[in-house]
Amino acid sequence: MTPEQYQKRFIEKHLQFIELDTAGSVLQNTGRILPIQKGQNISEAHPFFESLEPVFTALDAPQSLHCVNLDLEGREVIVDIQVHPADKGFMLLVQDLTSHYTGYQAVAQERNESIIQEELIVLKNAELEERERFKNLFIQNFSHELRNPLMSSMAITRILSESPLNTEQQHLIEALRETNTHLKLMLEDTLSLSMIASGKLELKPVLFDLKKMLDVLSITYKTKAVSKGLDFELSSHERVPQWVEADRKRLFQVLTNLLDNAVKFTEQGKITLEVGFNQQYANKVNLHFSVTDTGKGIPEAKKNTVFETYSQLTSPEKEQGTGLGLALVKGLLTLMDSEIQLQSTVGKGSVFSFDLEVKVPVESGWKATLEKDADSIRQKTTVRGRKYRVLLVEDDERVLTVLFKMLMETGQFYLDVLSDGAQVLEQVIENPYDLILMDINLPNTRGDQLTRIIREFPFKNVERLPIIGITAFAYEDHLKAYKASGMNAVIPKPFEKEELLDTIFSCLKS
Repeated sequence: MTPEQYQKRFIEKHLQFIELDTAGSVLQNTGRILPIQKGQNISEAHPFFESLEPVFTALDAPQSLHCVNLDLEGREVIVDIQVHPADKGFMLLVQDLTSHYTGYQAVAQERNESIIQEELIVLKNAELEERERFKNLFIQNFSHELRNPLMSSMAITRILSESPLNTEQQHLIEALRETNTHLKLMLEDTLSLSMIASGKLELKPVLFDLKKMLDVLSITYKTKAVSKGLDFELSSHERVPQWVEADRKRLFQVLTNLLDNAVKFTEQGKITLEVGFNQQYANKVNLHFSVTDTGKGIPEAKKNTVFETYSQLTSPEKEQGTGLGLALVKGLLTLMDSEIQLQSTVGKGSVFSFDLEVKVPVESGWKATLEKDADSIRQKTTVRGRKYRVLLVEDDERVLTVLFKMLMETGQFYLDVLSDGAQVLEQVIENPYDLILMDINLPNTRGDQLTRIIREFPFKNVERLPIIGITAFAYEDHLKAYKASGMNAVIPKPFEKEELLDTIFSCLKS
């Protein structure tokens, strides 16, 4: 086929020239796009052309109509139409652009869908962020509201345990103490998970006695195991170092959650905590921790879901717990650059394990650190030779009663008590206190705001007065902000009497 033939074929297929008289009748027709014959009225080709009559009557210059959709005998055609004035009437140029517009529409549709999809992703992320923000805010408020009554319950339980009780009452107090401890652990787990999810949990490596921590775990879980008729064994490799540098609190949290899980799901047999030695290089040691049980085991299909938040193998009616433990373990180990491993056989038991890299102190440095810590402990104990005047500021009557009793029992404090933050400044100016113990969330003002004002006092050495904050807000961000306000220390509720007294005497000595 010659170029001329190709050109003629293309023009016949895609272009059509139609000459019309002033009444719209066809005078000449070249092309096969519109099914129209010479002598027919253009409106017979398609009803659309009836709408062109106003254009024909008023036409004094060429007019263009774009993307006209026509149904021609069951065939969808998209054309551009140009109308030109002619000697005897009008000239129509009809151009078939179906493939062009179809392709353009496909591209536009794909682009629009892509834009819509991007917008949906943005909206979904915004929704997830809002839900996460609401969840974290709820947990913060929930934690705050729960900590005050929990602290009161724990303190009153301890006070009762130190009073004369018969055997039955002692058992009841012990049950209450275990319940309080369980509630405190669940509260800490919930808060830790929230902090992990929001990226606000920071690891705090410290030098600690790993073997002593393992001994504490062994004593605790041997008692729990015996109460269920189980055996417990602690196995530690001879090369596991005694002193290591890591986040003791978070490692302890991981191991207690794994051991609690093992005890809960084991009805007979044995629980084993094993600490193995992998390798050592420079001042770092890689250790292998594993918790083995002879419990019911975990089906293959459930091995991934057990690490999800609020996931439990059985219904809540059958097993107690929140479903947070293993999710927390996974989150904490991820922060520690480790990963939890699971091997389990249904009916035989499970093994949860992980490898963890910790630092070991240099010989010349760690002894000096330990001697410094021991000297600090000696100083704390020797500072208790006189009575100190303390201003106690707390608006919760139950917590105030507990704190008052804790401090008065030591016989080392004169206490002035306030429940309204507005009275603190006047009291501090008029009286020579050795220390202020103050709640953060007070009526009329806040403890951290009062601390900032006190630190700016220019007289009577008031600006150097030790201030300890107590708070039911336990997020790391909160604690840092309170310390930044000028407080010497901040104690999250609930706390034990020993923690309170150690903090007080540490601040008095410093």
